[in-house]
Amino acid sequence: MNNPNPVRNILAALTVVAISNSDAATITWTGSGNGVSLFEINNWDNPGGVITVLNFKGVPVAHDFVINSSTDTVGGGGGVSGVLDLGGTGSLTVTDPNGGTVGGELRLGAGAILKNGTISVTGSNFGYIQGTLDNADFWSNWGLNLAGAMHLTNGSSLEAQWFANGGTSDIGGASTLTIREDGAGSFNGTTLNFLDFDSKIVYSNAGRTIAEVVDEHLIKFTVNGEAAVLGTNINVFTDGGFTTVQAIPEPRSAGILAALVGFSCLLRKRGT
Repeated sequence: MNNPNPVRNILAALTVVAISNSDAATITWTGSGNGVSLFEINNWDNPGGVITVLNFKGVPVAHDFVINSSTDTVGGGGGVSGVLDLGGTGSLTVTDPNGGTVGGELRLGAGAILKNGTISVTGSNFGYIQGTLDNADFWSNWGLNLAGAMHLTNGSSLEAQWFANGGTSDIGGASTLTIREDGAGSFNGTTLNFLDFDSKIVYSNAGRTIAEVVDEHLIKFTVNGEAAVLGTNINVFTDGGFTTVQAIPEPRSAGILAALVGFSCLLRKRGT
């Protein structure tokens, strides 16, 4: 049995307090380092030297990062690979100073993990996205054309005009994908796999009907790798005025669970 180290525990507690009490700074991309790496401190203005560690290993940095460039491709050709942990209160904002949809961009590689914060992408060419959102809220004013699989987990949310390409992506951990479009473009070139029964897709355009979603998108969904079957392992319904998609337990699974509960009760009775 390991004996707790009181000194270590006290130091850890003081560290947490120091981090939670520190003021978040706004840190702006300058590209003055190598002009590519998200994790190179010299690419940021770093006012007052508030960042001492910024690396791909996910050391929490609870600050507000702003990329406002019309030319730089942050992440380079292969995209960012590593963990950006925003510490629960930090944010990442990507925008184009010219207000267009083609300019500087942030590219996310397959190994990218954005966690514990909010990400906002406005007026930026954001066609190269993949990786993982872990307890993160991601908002885009444009559509997302995936370069590879996207994974939503741990209560994450992603909202975009559309969500397409990239092969098979998945959603789990009570996460939410919100789609604003009213056409059939979403999920082209994409299969979205539900990993649990708490995650959902919300079509926030009130004109999107249940019939349209079933007709155009149901074939694009799977539940734990199995084809989506309406009323069997997936449901499409209206919630708060918006068409919503959510996986449901199959009847036989529910029956097995009920049988196990009944058997457990019987065993307890016999044991009394």
